Amino acid sequence: MALSLSTPFADVGTIHAEQTDATATADTLKGSSGTLHKVEIDNTANTAAVFVKMWDTVGGVTVGTTAPSYAFKCAASSLRVYSCPRGAAFTAGLKVACVTDGGGTAGTTNPTNDVIYRILLS
Repeated sequence: MALSLSTPFADVGTIHAEQTDATATADTLKGSSGTLHKVEIDNTANTAAVFVKMWDTVGGVTVGTTAPSYAFKCAASSLRVYSCPRGAAFTAGLKVACVTDGGGTAGTTNPTNDVIYRILLS
């Protein structure tokens, strides 16, 4: 494979959300449609994996009951970055929570120690 260089996008994300104590309580990052560009999860302070879940909604979210639109896993004692250079569209809004007990719909347990997420969206 050969090296390929290209001109970066002029505007890759206009909102940089950072939560330094992510929990099972859903945070609202945006209340309208947009594009998800990057998710960084810093789980270096924990000995268990965590799951950052996202919901494409402006309505209510019940963590553990409402099926997430996206779920990102980060192994114990790790930092993980998920990137979507062309972006992943969401249509309503974006809410986010972090749990230790499952990447599917179920899961309501807060991480033991601080989990930091950094999310780039527009």
